[in-house]
Amino acid sequence: MAKQTVTLRLDEDDLAFLAGTTVPGATNLSEKIRALVAQARQRQAGLGDAGAAWDYSRSLFAATERALRQAELASGERSELAARGLAWLPEATAFVLAAGHAPEPGSETAFVRRFEQGLGERLLALVDSVVQLARAGFPGCHDPGALAQRARSALTPAVPEAATGGDDPR
Repeated sequence: MAKQTVTLRLDEDDLAFLAGTTVPGATNLSEKIRALVAQARQRQAGLGDAGAAWDYSRSLFAATERALRQAELASGERSELAARGLAWLPEATAFVLAAGHAPEPGSETAFVRRFEQGLGERLLALVDSVVQLARAGFPGCHDPGALAQRARSALTPAVPEAATGGDDPR
């Protein structure tokens, strides 16, 4: 398809926003607008398509992941918790995006069940991963003591009121 020139009027706030926005691979306003259109296409393609959703979700977290990796290299420190979280986020995001189409009439129950099952599996994978780190004392993390202290409440089984001698509200 041949390229066409498009005239675009922006108010000062939108122009300042666009000029100040960092868009990977784009240095001028025209390149930024083309990149933003490409991102919108990628986002739309991700709805209902697991592969496109994966590609798009990875791109959402790429700048943060790159900045973290650069900071880790410069500092000589690495966070295993951050690495696991950043590995999990695109997978969970892609799942949600790919499931984003409304279900066909009459299939709502199956849709809800599939969505719950898929999201539950992903959430529990993250929980398993964090619990594994917590039980090991958060090796490879910057502040294992603070993380271990915060994790205690999640790892300590709840004790029913009756077992502690208190009144059971039921």
